Amino acid sequence: MKLRVWWVLARGVVLESIRRKDLWVVAILGFLIISAAGLLGLFGISGLEAFAKDLAFSVLGIFSTIVAVLTASRMLPEEIRQRTLYPLLARPISRLDLIVGKFLGAVLVTWLAFWILGALTALALAMFHIRFELLMLQYAVVKMMGLALICSISLALSAFMTPSAAATMGFIFAFGSTMIVRALVLAYHGSSPAMQVLFKFLNWLVPQYHLFDLGSRASNIGWPPVPAWVVGFLALYALTYGSAMVALSWARFRKQAV
Repeated sequence: MKLRVWWVLARGVVLESIRRKDLWVVAILGFLIISAAGLLGLFGISGLEAFAKDLAFSVLGIFSTIVAVLTASRMLPEEIRQRTLYPLLARPISRLDLIVGKFLGAVLVTWLAFWILGALTALALAMFHIRFELLMLQYAVVKMMGLALICSISLALSAFMTPSAAATMGFIFAFGSTMIVRALVLAYHGSSPAMQVLFKFLNWLVPQYHLFDLGSRASNIGWPPVPAWVVGFLALYALTYGSAMVALSWARFRKQAV
């Protein structure tokens, strides 16, 4: 019964995204990628395979992350603002079911956008005769884990902030996590033992979204795949941190008057 409720709610998020033409925008961006690849192919790309792969993975990662943050950060606030939440809560579903269903819907929309862009990016790379490697598949799998993680973070932020503020913070965590972690590490080594405990806790608390981007590694030619235990650890981290964020969203939404 729970799975059916979650699926219905998730499907509603996907249909709403299609109605707003979010995925159409992704398709247009993918068409532009193919067009740019075709123009670049006219001049040849011999010796630039690594550059082409790095550019492709960068574009794929950036646009899919934008879709994830915007989709997850505006769902609940828009439901409350448009008062479409009341018919949902009038049905025999709990607020936890609503949060989980909305989260799964945001993940599905993000993954659909990622698959669309990924398929068109793969076609663009094929136009340059760049061969497929197992590391590329690992990049896609790990990136999808990271996108689910950033959806959960953006959803939790939207429960405490306005949609614009939640989206801004989501982008900061998504694109600035590397700089945040480096700053905390530098502060850790140059502080007192008491402050080191604080910086270590903050480093543990900050989402390590950058770990889910294997684009730099996959851009190299002939590099070996990432060990399976690393992928498993990332999956466990995404599941644990993402579940905590969904639980935090539910804890806030449970006490929120709508």
